[in-house]
Parts: sequence; C-alpha cells; structure tokens
Amino acid sequence: MEQKASEIQKQRIKEIESAADRLVGKCKIMFVSSVNENGYPRTCCVSKLKDAGFRDLVFVTSKRSEKQGKAKHFEANSKASICFQDGGDSLTLVGEVNFITDRAEMQNLWNESDKTFFPKGIDDPKIRFVHFHTLEATFWINHKFRTVKYK
Repeated sequence: MEQKASEIQKQRIKEIESAADRLVGKCKIMFVSSVNENGYPRTCCVSKLKDAGFRDLVFVTSKRSEKQGKAKHFEANSKASICFQDGGDSLTLVGEVNFITDRAEMQNLWNESDKTFFPKGIDDPKIRFVHFHTLEATFWINHKFRTVKYK
C-alpha cells in the first residue's frame, strides 16, 4: 500500500527530529542569542545543563550587571535563539525563555563546578537558571534541510 504524501512528510519530520535530539545529546556547549538593550542580537557560548531533546533546554547565566548581559536581556525580552553544531550537522532553534525559581529544581540543576562563578550556590543573588522552549527549529542534518514550527 502506498503512503500518502502527508504521511511521508510526517515520517521525514520525525526522523530529522530524532536526529536533532541525538545532536543535542552530543553537544555540551550551545550558542545562545538574546536581544540586547539596543535591539541587536547578542550571542554567547554557554554550557547546556539539561535537555529534553531539542524542544526544552536548560542553562545557567549570571545577572552580574543591571544594564546588560543575558539575564538582563531575558528580563526585558524573553525571545531567544539557540544553535548547535557537530561536524556537518547543525540545528537552529527559536523560542522563548523563562527563569526557573523553584528551589528544588534549582538544587537539582546545580553543578559544583559553577561555584567559581557563583560562590553561594543557588543562593547566589546573581545566578539565573534559564529554561528555553522551542517554537521553531531549522534542521540541517545529514544533508537534509527543514524548518518546523511548534506551539
């Protein structure tokens, strides 16, 4: 029995999404872009703390300045972009962030190696745990290109 075009497309999306989940699982570092106080993108390399595939990611940043920096940018504008790259494969995500404030979740995410930056641990007033939720993904994986929008 021949598959319908819509079924073929769904299968292709599922395959590339699975490959994207594997790509994210391999990458420890990600490129995170925020919108700065002048409306320009600002990109930094950050360590990924946790992921649930490419749709939900968690990282830590610092609110060291009242005028600039990722935390300040995200307080003013929750829009963000995250990119991953490994070999010839890449993934560009567009979405929104929110700050994690639940102490139990923060404790679970805490990494002792961050004590260099945040000596007081999760009680450090400058630490910000950030959750990113994907609204759009652009995949370039195994020489296949596709953009998919999510809710």
